[in-house]
Amino acid sequence: SFCLQGLMGSDAKNLRIVGDPLNEAERTFIFRDEDHTLGNALRHVLMKDTRTDFCGYSVPHPSEPLVNVRLQTTGAPASRVVMDGLSDLGRICDSLSEKLKAQGAGPDWPRAS
Repeated sequence: SFCLQGLMGSDAKNLRIVGDPLNEAERTFIFRDEDHTLGNALRHVLMKDTRTDFCGYSVPHPSEPLVNVRLQTTGAPASRVVMDGLSDLGRICDSLSEKLKAQGAGPDWPRAS
């Protein structure tokens, strides 16, 4: 799905994972070339996951193209939970895209006049 392309593909430099190697339930995921759009949507999806204890995101500075997503789980590996969240978000984006196309929205929607 298009939301995952570039994030989890062969270009691993777009994602850095930071955390204590002894505690897999807590991680910070640093996404390069992303902003509030991904941060807020991913935080929302992750907070709906029952394995999530806490999730928050920040954009360190407007001139830096980075978004930090902090995830603490109930015990599940944070990397697995964030991967599932990205997959869920991708499915949501694909579903929305299909619904817009079914309603006749063109590729330049909503900017079409």
